[in-house]
Amino acid sequence: MKKIYLIVVFALFCAMANAQSATQPGEKYPAYCCVMGYNALGFGKVKVQIDLGRKTNNKGFDSLYESDGKKMKFKSMMGVLNYIGERGWRCIDNYPITKGNAQVVHYLLEKWVSSDEEITEGLTLKEETDSEPWKPGKNDDDMY
Repeated sequence: MKKIYLIVVFALFCAMANAQSATQPGEKYPAYCCVMGYNALGFGKVKVQIDLGRKTNNKGFDSLYESDGKKMKFKSMMGVLNYIGERGWRCIDNYPITKGNAQVVHYLLEKWVSSDEEITEGLTLKEETDSEPWKPGKNDDDMY
């Protein structure tokens, strides 16, 4: 009798337990990316790399491109943040990373989406073939 009671209680417990899922269909969840801006010479246009956390290549970085296939360049990082912000991203943090004499500011962005397709909506991205173009000594020199 105790075994039957124990089986019934266990069956009821299992029936009442719900598996936890990250999101219900159609429910929004946060997506994150890191935007890095660099300028090789210290003046002129700013080039941008985006890390969306997807391993599309062995580097993990994407670059922004215009619809005609040219790499996008901005006058400043504020132009980059305005461009990305118009596409639904919101800056939640920033931090500088210094390597040698170079300092690159990383911006952590967040966007609430209901599907993975919405993450890159409005952005034309291509895989970056070169890793860390701002890295000193990249071309056997210590200058940008």
